Amino acid sequence: MSGFLLFALGFLCGASLVLALRKGSGTRDLTGPPPRVPSPSRPPPIDTGPVTVQVRTEAHTDDQILDMVRRGDKIQAIKRMRELTGMGLAESKDAVEAIERTLR
Repeated sequence: MSGFLLFALGFLCGASLVLALRKGSGTRDLTGPPPRVPSPSRPPPIDTGPVTVQVRTEAHTDDQILDMVRRGDKIQAIKRMRELTGMGLAESKDAVEAIERTLR
């Protein structure tokens, strides 16, 4: 009879321990990775992509450029525009074409 009592007492202690662990921990799974703790509030990340800045330059109209555009020598006008202003090829081409449109 003492063996049965010892078994019953052990069974009840084990069952109560299992129930207490289930009730206290909710649905926590100890076999998986630990749950993620939300990080403290941080400012949103800064976008480090390329930045485009447009700078307005003064209108350069040299008499030589105007003469070249009137004669139809557009390539030489673009070269002269680049010499005077230090613009890139695309910007100087756009500027010469704008001059060409105003002369028409």
